[in-house]
Amino acid sequence: MAPPVTRRKRVTRSPEDRRAALVRGAAKVFREKGFEAATVAELAEAGEVAKGTFYLYFDSKDQLLGAIWEEYVDGFLQATRERLEESEDWWPTLDRLLRALVEHAVENAELHRIVYGSANAKALDLCRSSNRRVVDLVGDFVERGARAGAFEACDIRLVCRMLFYAADGLLDDMISRGEDIDPEAVVTAVRELTHRGLGGPPVPSPPAPAAPRPRTGG
Repeated sequence: MAPPVTRRKRVTRSPEDRRAALVRGAAKVFREKGFEAATVAELAEAGEVAKGTFYLYFDSKDQLLGAIWEEYVDGFLQATRERLEESEDWWPTLDRLLRALVEHAVENAELHRIVYGSANAKALDLCRSSNRRVVDLVGDFVERGARAGAFEACDIRLVCRMLFYAADGLLDDMISRGEDIDPEAVVTAVRELTHRGLGGPPVPSPPAPAAPRPRTGG
């Protein structure tokens, strides 16, 4: 007798899980192939759905790219809220936030290049809106810290905007040029500018890389 056929158990996923899988899969495809070269069929395959199912969730790959970007910019807001709600240990909290924002941007550098290269106007507008909300949250925190004597500036809101967009512009320039970014160096530079702008303590310089040890004969 022929061995019984083993049928694969069909896994039923919720609409939310299917959409999330499409977003995850598309991010990988866009990184590997680029936005223009990626096809809807490839995006559907990466999300483990049929091509027809793709259109139940997204009208086009442009809309899918916008959804990926929305998750990215929401990461900035989430990181800001989480760090600023941790405590009111003013400078350590702000320093942790600066590190989290820089690292999030560097980790998603390729997505940044894809979105800016595609000139997706909706995605760029979403970024501007998110930036304003992050600046408002940071401004609220710094104003409270200024009343407690932790921060100093003639115009807290103006200085917070200037510092944020200076760091954002630096990262945008580095990512757009395709530079090999050292997150630690960027974090140190951003912290130094912020401490100077808000009257904080000096930022210690990062340790110099160790000199290579001379090779011994043998």
